[in-house]
Amino acid sequence: MRIEDEIFELIRNSPELKPREHFIQQTKMKLMNEAKKYNQRQKLFNTSFYWSSIAATIAIVIWISFFGGITYISDSVSQVMASFQKNTTPQVAEDHHVNTPISTKNPTVFIYHTHNTESFTTLASNKKSFSDSKKNITLVGKKLNESLRDKEIYSLHNKIDIQKVLKNEGLKFEDSYKVSREIIKEVLEKNKDIKLVLDIHRDSSKREESTIKVNGKNVSRISFVVSAVSSKYEENRKIADLFHHKLQDKYPGISRGVLVGGKATKNNYNQDLFDNSLLIEIGGPENTLEEEYRSVEILSEVIIDVLDEIE
Repeated sequence: MRIEDEIFELIRNSPELKPREHFIQQTKMKLMNEAKKYNQRQKLFNTSFYWSSIAATIAIVIWISFFGGITYISDSVSQVMASFQKNTTPQVAEDHHVNTPISTKNPTVFIYHTHNTESFTTLASNKKSFSDSKKNITLVGKKLNESLRDKEIYSLHNKIDIQKVLKNEGLKFEDSYKVSREIIKEVLEKNKDIKLVLDIHRDSSKREESTIKVNGKNVSRISFVVSAVSSKYEENRKIADLFHHKLQDKYPGISRGVLVGGKATKNNYNQDLFDNSLLIEIGGPENTLEEEYRSVEILSEVIIDVLDEIE
C-alpha cells in the first residue's frame, strides 16, 4: 500500500475532531477580516471604474467640442468604408467607357479633349508633333473648368487620355472621334442639365496669327469650328456665331471667327449628338500656357453670357 493511502485511511478512521472554542473564535475573526478587506478592495475598484468612466466621458466631450473629434470620427469611418469598397469593388480598367463622374451640382458645361496630347513648344516632349502625354491641352481645359467654378458655373472636365485608349485598342488617330463619341454619350445620359458641350483643342497656326494683346498682355486667340456634315449644323453654327459675336463685343480681335470643316473627311466632330456642341481651338503650338490661361479666363466670361441666352 502506498503511503498516501495509509494517511487517508488514518484520517477516515480517526475520531471526530472537537476544536477548542478559542480556536473557533480566532478562525472566525480572521475570516471576517479577510471578508472586510475583500469588500474594501471591491468597493475601491468599483469607485475607480466609476470615476474613470466619468473622466473618459468628459475627455471625449472636450475632444469632440474643441478639437474636431466628430470630423475625425467621420473621416475615419469614411476612410474605413472607402478602404472596404476599394477591396470589395471589382477594379475596372480606365477606358473611354468609364470614369465620367455625375456631378451633384447639376453641371451645365461639359469639357473634353478629343486630341488630348496637343501641346506647346515650351512643354512638348515631342518637338516634331508638339505633343506630350502629360503637359498638353488638358491643362487648358482644367483651367477653364476651374475658372467656371470660380464663377459658380458647374462643369465636368473629362481628362481621359484618348490617345492612350487608341494605342491600347489598336486604333488609328482618325478614330479619336469614335472614342470621344462614347464619352459624350455617357455624359449626356448621366447629366441632364448640360447646356454646352465643348471639345477644346489648339490649332497649328503660327504665333503671329494665334496671339493678340488684350489690356497690354499677350493672349491666345480663339476660333470655333463647326462641321459641315453634322446633322445639327444649323444649331451648331448658331451657338458658334453667338460665341464669336460675344467675344468680339467684349474683346475685339480675340476671336478668329467661325470655321466650317469636316467636308473632306466626312467628320461631324460628334456635333450631331447635341445642339450646343462646339470644337474650340485656343491658340497655337507657339503660345505659352500663361497666354492660354488668359484666353480661358476671357472665354469663361463669355460662356456665362451665352448660358444666359440659351437657358
